[in-house]
Amino acid sequence: MPARRPPRPAATRTSALLRTAGGVGAVVALTGCVTGTPVDPPPVATSTAAQRPAGDRATASTTDGTYTGTGSYETPGGPQRIDVTVVLADGVVEALRVDPAATNTTSLRFQERFASAVVDRAVGRPLQDVEVDRLAGSSSTGAGFMEALDQVVRDAALA
Repeated sequence: MPARRPPRPAATRTSALLRTAGGVGAVVALTGCVTGTPVDPPPVATSTAAQRPAGDRATASTTDGTYTGTGSYETPGGPQRIDVTVVLADGVVEALRVDPAATNTTSLRFQERFASAVVDRAVGRPLQDVEVDRLAGSSSTGAGFMEALDQVVRDAALA
């Protein structure tokens, strides 16, 4: 039969309990920091009509056809580019293709997600009503897309 240990003095038991409780408290506090408010809010599509003037798009008369524009924007990974092709018929976006052209792998991933989501936001709508900002988790790609779309409008108005 194994030898029995003598009981610990009360001071040692209390000290061990305090260390354990302190460690558990630190873990709980750190966990709260990790699961708190997210750094990047969930992806949502928002309209920027009130924030960004529509410019020529609100009044431009466009010619039916296929137009291409290129937009650029800044990211923490450096300047990025996005290419947009729009098919217009009677001022309505009939088809849209977004070609990701980012040089940074993170930006490229955001552009690919943006390209998949923006089609539903634009196709079938009048060109002047197409406004996108944050979409599919991408907060910067919308700026490049809107710059490319403005180029499309200028070209369609001149045609």
